[in-house]
Amino acid sequence: MTRGNTAAAASARSARGYGGGGGGGGPGQVFGSAEPANQYASQYVRAIAMPRTCVLLLLLLSCAGCARAAAATAATVVSPPSFRSANLTAAGLLAATKYGKTVLAGDEITVAAQEYADCVVFRVQARTCGYVALGFVDPIASSVDVLLAWVDDDTGTGHVMDMHGKTETGLTPEKDVSQDYELLASFQNGSHISVVFRRAWDTCDAHDDVVFGNDTMRMFWTMSDRDPIDRQYTDALKLGSSWKGTQSFHPKGPKFKPTTDNYKRWDVTMDNLRIKDDVDTLYWCKIFKAPIFKKNHIVGFVPLLNDDTRHLIHHMIVYECYGGSDIMEKYVTLKGAQCYGKGMPDDWNKCVSPVVTWAMGSDGQFLPDHIGVPIGGRELYYMLEVHYDNPTLKKVMDNSGVRVYYTDVLRPNDAGIMAVGMAVSPMHIVPPKQVAYKTASLCDKDCTNVIFPERGIKITSVLLHAHMASRQLKLRHVRHDQEMATIAQDDRYDYDYQQARELSNEVTVYPGDELITECVYNTVDRPHLTHGGYSTKQEMCLAFVTYYPRTPLASCFSMTPVPFFFETFGVQQFLDYNMEGVEKIFLKLADSTTKNPPSQTTTTTTTVMPALNNEKMLNELNQAHIAYLMKPPSFTIDDGNEHNLFRDLEIMEPVEFQNKTFQQHLDNLPWEDSLLTKNIERRLINGKHMTFCRLHNDTLALMMNTYLFPNFTAYAEPKTSTVGCVPLSNKFKNSAFAVQSSYVFILLSIALIYVF
Repeated sequence: MTRGNTAAAASARSARGYGGGGGGGGPGQVFGSAEPANQYASQYVRAIAMPRTCVLLLLLLSCAGCARAAAATAATVVSPPSFRSANLTAAGLLAATKYGKTVLAGDEITVAAQEYADCVVFRVQARTCGYVALGFVDPIASSVDVLLAWVDDDTGTGHVMDMHGKTETGLTPEKDVSQDYELLASFQNGSHISVVFRRAWDTCDAHDDVVFGNDTMRMFWTMSDRDPIDRQYTDALKLGSSWKGTQSFHPKGPKFKPTTDNYKRWDVTMDNLRIKDDVDTLYWCKIFKAPIFKKNHIVGFVPLLNDDTRHLIHHMIVYECYGGSDIMEKYVTLKGAQCYGKGMPDDWNKCVSPVVTWAMGSDGQFLPDHIGVPIGGRELYYMLEVHYDNPTLKKVMDNSGVRVYYTDVLRPNDAGIMAVGMAVSPMHIVPPKQVAYKTASLCDKDCTNVIFPERGIKITSVLLHAHMASRQLKLRHVRHDQEMATIAQDDRYDYDYQQARELSNEVTVYPGDELITECVYNTVDRPHLTHGGYSTKQEMCLAFVTYYPRTPLASCFSMTPVPFFFETFGVQQFLDYNMEGVEKIFLKLADSTTKNPPSQTTTTTTTVMPALNNEKMLNELNQAHIAYLMKPPSFTIDDGNEHNLFRDLEIMEPVEFQNKTFQQHLDNLPWEDSLLTKNIERRLINGKHMTFCRLHNDTLALMMNTYLFPNFTAYAEPKTSTVGCVPLSNKFKNSAFAVQSSYVFILLSIALIYVF
């Protein structure tokens, strides 16, 4: 994403006191000019010797020049603005009720953050009269950037201090040589303190400070009821064992959260669901009827989580159900059923189009004012799916769900949510002992060409979703073999914080464009292969995309074609199965217990699917693909006991692999050989992809097809898009002094004009 990066760079330079031409300046500069203050002073001396009319003309010309400069700047500046242009006051920063987006909200402490082009501003309100400490963590660098803030009890003076430390338990932070936080406002009463401070996105202090950007940032926090004792502020802060909590957040990007008083509410929750202690992963589904009959718009939602079960809930999705009251009404009174299992009615498989998507750590989402997800009118029945992750096998009762906000004042555009990424499949593999192993999936150009309108769709937000081994996720965009700017990316992915990323600039995807979902995994601590699956110990790679105008597309997935997958690992034939039969099994076209004798003439594999002779065969294939994608997530406590088809496939060819199951073959591969692993990674990414273009009504828009991964030119970030770091520890004071000096100079000039 790019957001007026050239202007942002100019704003950052201006905030540092730099001018438009070359080198840096000091406190004597005004209005970002490259001319020193003494030159302005000499111009002023000459001006007071001129006739009054000349002076007035000079001032008018100067103001006109300023106006032209301001107009030129306004034409290029894109939100967010620079901090200086916001014209904020200390009182306003402390009193504003809607300043910034909430990062942390609790009884003891509340933290809000506001993005500017040149810096980020934090407002902290805490129930203490002592100090507050925030630790910003870079998980890759294993360092903590510590901010210490307090208001002196005797003088009422606010203080902030830039410190650093390591993430070990016994963290004792030290004061930074470069102080890169600026206190903007502070206040203390008998019970609370409030402090507002800012820092540059990149302070150039690579040793002691972390860089804030688009990636997820982790923040620790703690507080004390006393001000720091030691005036050096080092010995008194042994914070490692006293952090009271942690919270992840996205430093950049907007967050739409309007006042909800004007909207209607619909609580979609479980009804005293008893979670047993015999499974560690449970998907539970329940049917609901919308409380409206005419069309409304969903404008947002928040999670409703029970205190004793909130840590067990991995994700919640509300799906629209395709079917009228004669089909769905009878299910409304049921407490629910295990999703996609044998006890779930087949009619529930018609609930495939998401209208609400929540994952752990998120505090909900609200849509921009010009879009709303349709609810009621056409379809009245919805299914809530909740994924419970219960590794400690607790026996609890749950009533969690979501509160949906909706309105009958329709917005200009109908929005939709579609899922793109890797089809959940055991052929989605992640080898053990890997620092960074990448997978990729394809939403193909034929699908977008058939489904998307001529003017394209506009993406407003993206929820990136994977499981515990994932470290980096990216949603890429390709048009005519040329990659466009990245739609969404997180190189510090936090499994415990899956908040939707709201885009600052909407991204248009046209018919014929392709979407690629990439995930990078770290399995250094895993001794065995990780398969794709529904359990959190297995893996996924998905992106839930909110967009408008709404289309019939529910999901666009891909997976490695079955024959190509086995070819990649050197397997040509299995005992009792020909490759065509294995492919049918994996696509649920044949039961796994039905064995087909191997072909006597087939010694090599093929990616050609069986011929479709009639419409009935096409429909069966279509439904079989749907059934495959909705594979029942049935789990036991021990992953080793889960049914794994790879353990049932005994290798016949080549000879050197005989008498091994395919799972044994995978487990015996020398994954520590980086050359082998990288070759497999490249082949599975850049090779063949079988795609599924699935509609709201539980059918495929196109027959399943196989594509080669697109050969495209990678997107290159514009050289002007990167705002450089800010190296001066007194940078904020310099810029503030420059602004104040400018105003004083103007007022003094005007006064002297009238004196003379």
